Amino acid sequence: MLWIHCVYPEEKREAILEAPKGFWLATWGDSGLYRLKWIGNLQGCPGCSECPAWLERAWNDFWEGRPVNVPLCTERKPSPITAAVWRVVSGIPYGTTLSYGEVARAAGFTRGARAVGAIMRANPWPLFLPCHRVVGKNGELRGYGGKAGVVLKAWLIEYERKRMKEG
Repeated sequence: MLWIHCVYPEEKREAILEAPKGFWLATWGDSGLYRLKWIGNLQGCPGCSECPAWLERAWNDFWEGRPVNVPLCTERKPSPITAAVWRVVSGIPYGTTLSYGEVARAAGFTRGARAVGAIMRANPWPLFLPCHRVVGKNGELRGYGGKAGVVLKAWLIEYERKRMKEG
């Protein structure tokens, strides 16, 4: 997964993306994707642009269980800890999960489960940086924006597992 620290201002546009469960709002620019946010039911998007081909391809690849290749843009340079966590999380295979503690250890931090949670909470690209694949110890579902988010997280994990079984 490629993320780009964009230090120059660029025009950002928004597009609504339809998913098997609800709709997502994508904020993107010429450099790549800046933000992806679940909006649930479609509530309209005045001023939304048409989705660019690269984003539509990545969107379809995700839902089909194929590897996703999309440039992820951030206006703030990530700290070394954040970058390490992003690398680990971006490598969690489709349909599988790791605990917050496992992600922390894989990123080189023996006692960093809470830090991983904070980094995942601030994730601007859910799905493409698959924070839904990060769970509590013993597989407990936590985070993902509270109670409604945990329901979505459970649905996403189950969706991916079904796609993997379908082949």
